Amino acid sequence: MKKQGFLKGSAILVGMVVVTKVLGLVYKVPLANILGGTGMGYFSAAFSLFTPVFALAAAGICPAMAKLSAEKAALGRYADLRRQRRTALMVYTITGLTACIGLAVAVWFCKGEESVRYAQYCLAPSVLFCGVMNVERGYYEGLGNMLPTAFSEIAETVFRLVLGLGLAVYIKKYAEESFAQSGTVFGIVCESASQAEQTALPFIAAGAVLGSTLASCLACVGLLLYTIFHGDGLTNDMISADPVIENRRFQAKALISLSFPIAVAAVVTTLTGMLDMLTLPRCLDFAISRSPQSYGMYAEIDKSELPNFLYGSYEGMAVMLYGLVPTLTAMLGKSVLPSVTESLARHDKAGLTRDLRHMLTISVTAAIPCGLGIAAMSSEILTLLFSGRKLECYAAQQPLMILGISVVGCAIALPCFTVIQALGKPSRVTAIMLVGAFIKLGLNIVLVPIWGLYGAALSELVRSVFVCAAALVTINKLTGSEIRIIKLCIKPIYSGIMCAISARLFCDMLNRFDFGEKICAAGGIIGGGVVCLAALVLLFDDSITVKSIRRSRKAVKISCSEPVG
Repeated sequence: MKKQGFLKGSAILVGMVVVTKVLGLVYKVPLANILGGTGMGYFSAAFSLFTPVFALAAAGICPAMAKLSAEKAALGRYADLRRQRRTALMVYTITGLTACIGLAVAVWFCKGEESVRYAQYCLAPSVLFCGVMNVERGYYEGLGNMLPTAFSEIAETVFRLVLGLGLAVYIKKYAEESFAQSGTVFGIVCESASQAEQTALPFIAAGAVLGSTLASCLACVGLLLYTIFHGDGLTNDMISADPVIENRRFQAKALISLSFPIAVAAVVTTLTGMLDMLTLPRCLDFAISRSPQSYGMYAEIDKSELPNFLYGSYEGMAVMLYGLVPTLTAMLGKSVLPSVTESLARHDKAGLTRDLRHMLTISVTAAIPCGLGIAAMSSEILTLLFSGRKLECYAAQQPLMILGISVVGCAIALPCFTVIQALGKPSRVTAIMLVGAFIKLGLNIVLVPIWGLYGAALSELVRSVFVCAAALVTINKLTGSEIRIIKLCIKPIYSGIMCAISARLFCDMLNRFDFGEKICAAGGIIGGGVVCLAALVLLFDDSITVKSIRRSRKAVKISCSEPVG
């Protein structure tokens, strides 16, 4: 059984995230152009409502399974490891089915907004598939094999792109043809093409969600087939050499006791999206009634639909782009988890500190330049991706500028949370995120009625700064390691400033020659990225050179101090 090291595991997972995020943009950008602000409001509301349930039922499985697998593999208890996997599959198949049925029944009896209910029904079965997939992913991650996670994530994203976008396009065309032939859309009489488009939006959003659920199902089946045909790398000799066999009740109890606190922490982590869903439309409605002249540019949007339109623009565009970099750095926490678990089992403090520094160095190097670049180019990025939705881009422009700075804190905090959970303190993550959620709730209520979506982005900025600082302090206390985060951030900050400034200069220069908006935006992004990469290469190469010179001088001094003959 050959394990992947931290750097190789990180490379696999980061490469996987890059691929999935590019494919995700290919999926989300056309979908946002199809649905617009109002339709993205329905789409985002369905996911925001279900995300805490997903987190409670499935989020704790993968890290808990990875930790148990890594511990058993480090101790050579391979027979227990195999049984642990079978027990976990049984437990979370039952849990997933129960959650799926419970969600469907809850949507039926709660009688929520009709526009969102279709998407909620389509989303419920994905709890089962995500739970089973997370068992398999965690099992292989604990064994130091990140490839199954990477392949299944990419497969799920590809299926979501094809099925989700395909169903959305099909339903939209079907609604247009139905209106042209009979003047109705799904049995609802419509007086104009505009009304027909608005009537079809909940069904189009539900089709996109159904495609996402089907994608999870296909990826889950593919991951199970991978195990059947490829195996897990454990040989019969390794299994027979382990005489210890734990009973299933003990294993189920250990798995649930470990995964439940992580799941609670994940639920609290998802509260930010749910708080936005619950507070933003109401607070935006108050802001519009308080200062209607500030929203005069949205005159073509019906006043009753404007809060949902603004919320959908914010969540479907600004928040979607904001989440790209943190998702990337979160994979570093996954890849370092087996190494951290092994170092803890062997009481190797030096190895633990080394892995943490590697993780944080890569995190800040990715987060700071990307965050500052997003802040500097927020308008151009939105125009490049959503050129067909001018009003939505206008609504999301200023919030994305603030969220670009928030990227830094969130991208550093997420991998730290995985490490804190691996250290056996998931309750610390819960406490940090709970305080952060209260901060966001309070600031949303205060700032959004005054500044609209700009206030929502400011509340997220304050929350991200708090959770980042709290996560770093917690890791320092738990490990006693001297990570020196400020020193790690100096070079990425310089590179990030160079990235932001050069991106703006390239974009403004192209604007002077009257190139199109998309060419100017693309030129600015590419130019800023090239300058940033060059700065990083020069800075880190200079650091390596200085260290080599110091080592050479030290070696010369030692050799000169030795007696001759």
